[in-house]
Amino acid sequence: MKSLQKNWRVLAAAILAAALFTGCKGADAVKEEPLNTYTAESGMFSVSLPGEWTEGDTMGLTDLMNLSRDDGMEAVIMGMTKGQLLGQGGSNVESLEDFFNYADALFLNGAAATTELDNTESIALAGMTATIAKDGTMTQKNGASGKLFIECGETERAYYLLMFSGTKGYDKKIASIKTNLGFEELEIPEPETLADTLRWFNASYAVITSLNGGDLNIPAGYEPGSMIETSMKTMLERDWGVTDQASLEETVERLVTKGHNSEALDYLAQSGTEGMTREDLITAMETNGFDDEEQTIMLAAFDAKNAYGDHAIAGWDLSRAMSLLGWGYLAGFYTYEEAMDKSLVTAQMIQQEFTSWDDFMNSYFYGYSYWSGNAPEDTDSQAYKRRRLYEEIKEEDNSPFSADWNTSLQKVW
Repeated sequence: MKSLQKNWRVLAAAILAAALFTGCKGADAVKEEPLNTYTAESGMFSVSLPGEWTEGDTMGLTDLMNLSRDDGMEAVIMGMTKGQLLGQGGSNVESLEDFFNYADALFLNGAAATTELDNTESIALAGMTATIAKDGTMTQKNGASGKLFIECGETERAYYLLMFSGTKGYDKKIASIKTNLGFEELEIPEPETLADTLRWFNASYAVITSLNGGDLNIPAGYEPGSMIETSMKTMLERDWGVTDQASLEETVERLVTKGHNSEALDYLAQSGTEGMTREDLITAMETNGFDDEEQTIMLAAFDAKNAYGDHAIAGWDLSRAMSLLGWGYLAGFYTYEEAMDKSLVTAQMIQQEFTSWDDFMNSYFYGYSYWSGNAPEDTDSQAYKRRRLYEEIKEEDNSPFSADWNTSLQKVW
């Protein structure tokens, strides 16, 4: 059973691989250079930095800047509104310290590198109500290493990460940056309100989008771009064996018509569970030496069948079909219109098979436990954490799950 990697972490690793410690070309001397101002594509914030910096690819992330300078200094600067965090994997962020830990896990340790950091003096930045700063060293998985300065700041409505790295002559260069760095929060963008049909689509795979660090207010979770296309193609081939439109369509068709649901129903039939109570089944499994994972898999299928009949864990399959259609668009296998047309057909099928978001998602969670062997009652398991995340997303003001289950799904693109 294949596992999905967290695509946001793939993106973060790609940015870091391209941006940090790429140059040993800087000289020890630091020239006095004029300040230049750079603004995030979203218009959310700007920074002023000494010298000329080149803006690199941000893979469609409009609140992130990827900057490099000819002397080998590199920077990644990111802003996230507090309302964005849940939709991008930050459901537990309640303080600046939480945000620092979130950013550290997202961009550094476990993503592309390991770091050794100590607390240091923060740069005073306009509009920040609190800041945390650390400096130290970072070593990428490919062995490249260098020095690093990170500052996280908080304003009334957003959190920010400013990360600078370099190798040769780093100490003098970072001293100049710290002395001259300017920051201004500009206009915090209001979340885009999608048409009801598109919000419904996003809700159908909101849990995996959130786990992957995607944006629940963007179709398919990410803005299209060359690096997101490369990342999606890599993930689809690695985790799904999908390499082109034909293999994508074959995979989606298999999920929609058979998937794990067909397998689970066959498993129950072959195991002779018809007419058994749950208690009888547990006793039989214990008598026959089923281990904990085997019992979890059997009970997930059994409970799903009792709850949803022949649609048992179809929610798991159909949610993944919807996500694959979105990812297929980002990978360039479909045009936007093609992906949305196919999503409409699958979404209408989901509406016919289930009666509410809770029913659909319960089927999804049964399917996840069947696939993974994770017991939903184990608070350390991914099954438990996914269900908890669903409940958290539902409570958000702009939650895609606020789209009515019975929305009249129609072509709005």
